[in-house]
Amino acid sequence: MASAVDRSDIFSLLEPGEPQWPRLLETSITMGTGEPYAVDDIPIPFDNPWKALMFCGGHDFLPDGRALVCTIQGDVWLVDGFLEGGSTEKWKRFAAGLNHALGLVVHEGAIYVLGRDQITRLYDHNNDGEADHYECFSNAYETSDAGHDFICGLQRDQEGNFYTASGNQGLLKISADGAEVQVLANGFRNPDGLGLTPEGIVTVPCSEGEWTPASMICAVNAHSSLNGETEFFGYKNPKHKNLKVLKDGEPPSLPLVYLPRGLDNSAGGQAYIDSDRWGPLQGEMLHFSYGTGSHFLLLRDEVEGQFQGAVVPLKGEFLSGAHRGRFNPADGQLYVSGMGGWGNYTLQDGSFQRVRYTGKPVVLPKRFHAFQNGILIEFTEPIDPELAEQTRSHFVQCWNYRYSAAYGSPEYSPSHFGTRGHDVLEIKSSHVLAQNKLLFLEIPELQPVNQLHLQMHVNEATSAPEDGLSMFLTVHKLDEPFDKFPGYEPVEKTIAAHPILLDLALSTKKEPNPWEQPVPNALRIELRTERISRMKPAA
Repeated sequence: MASAVDRSDIFSLLEPGEPQWPRLLETSITMGTGEPYAVDDIPIPFDNPWKALMFCGGHDFLPDGRALVCTIQGDVWLVDGFLEGGSTEKWKRFAAGLNHALGLVVHEGAIYVLGRDQITRLYDHNNDGEADHYECFSNAYETSDAGHDFICGLQRDQEGNFYTASGNQGLLKISADGAEVQVLANGFRNPDGLGLTPEGIVTVPCSEGEWTPASMICAVNAHSSLNGETEFFGYKNPKHKNLKVLKDGEPPSLPLVYLPRGLDNSAGGQAYIDSDRWGPLQGEMLHFSYGTGSHFLLLRDEVEGQFQGAVVPLKGEFLSGAHRGRFNPADGQLYVSGMGGWGNYTLQDGSFQRVRYTGKPVVLPKRFHAFQNGILIEFTEPIDPELAEQTRSHFVQCWNYRYSAAYGSPEYSPSHFGTRGHDVLEIKSSHVLAQNKLLFLEIPELQPVNQLHLQMHVNEATSAPEDGLSMFLTVHKLDEPFDKFPGYEPVEKTIAAHPILLDLALSTKKEPNPWEQPVPNALRIELRTERISRMKPAA
């Protein structure tokens, strides 16, 4: 009878219960040997009692440095033991039953997991290493039943707002209370994550395909987007279903940087380098390749308000498609998680790895700026003037892409429209400046191009052909000529139209055939259709 029920028993049901997954799974860390950065493997317990699949979708760190790793299958795992020289780490299942968990943020101990249906906040009230309260923090965004409309990556800004990349809606800003969603930009093809800088620049990757000529990284200023305008980057125009490139007669917004197919065929997310214990790169960004399981230094430039960027390949490979990276505040090192599931060139279904700074000198480009007469590059360490000032130590080539309904784009010569190939540009002079940390390559023929490839040899470590430093730049705009080098001579130069404007103008322009004429004595053929009644069978 109801009157016989002890109410204290009912309320006891609200208290955390016994752990569902008390078992700890141990694996042994494999330390990397690379320099100046080594990639350590923190093995995943693929063979676990629950037969749980381990396709890692994101991670973050608790205040004490322990990691939380989520999987697309809907689990969250608590990882411990990898700090302070530990050789054995412990994995504990922390939560389960989530929907396509592809992003995770920890803020002041609060755990937020991104799902296809909602952002779930997890609580561990009794501190037993297992979530006992799952709360819907926000379900204000839209989802989709389409096969590839995933919602990927989760970032949080200093005001508490969340950001994610939706294959259905685009770049989303979610209010700090989870109640409101604003679409900052759209037109992204299969965006697998995002990145966020302290000043509010949000980066979103796209993977090559129809109306996305190459994999690329887009950049949106979250603050300037508050005026209500939504940037469009070229894929699946929501207003013009039959005209997927042009929006209201305008070309799409330009990406921060294009990524050649051989470099990254399926782009992952980005990470801001906020650590002062990871070498001399603090304040820059990293990009992760899902397709190739690799990572890149991501550099940003701006000319007349137009974002443009460059990627620098970094040494070290990952065991699965890399798409999430974060720095652990406990040790200041980079941790990268990844997964299989979509096509890539990696070995494992999932991975969780550390990129550890060894303390050796780091010689990498740190900043660049594009001028009408060349490229200025700042390095993290002094370079060798004797080697770097020889023009034969460097190589420059460029090419463009084409927006179309085809899957990706060939690489086209900028100087011969419609012809496949690259243009090799002359380096007129090379100058080492500012305590040997700046390199200016004088390139008189430089014009706006989709892809500019620099191969540079700047010191003994990069003198061999296979060890040269590579930069892959996207140059949308050129600043006034750089004149702070010996022997500068002004040159009259006409800046060509941006390649995307020329390409779209020619590819969408329709002209009548000037040789079209009536055909004399043409035969006229008429087709007639008549209704034939079905004949009744004879009696």
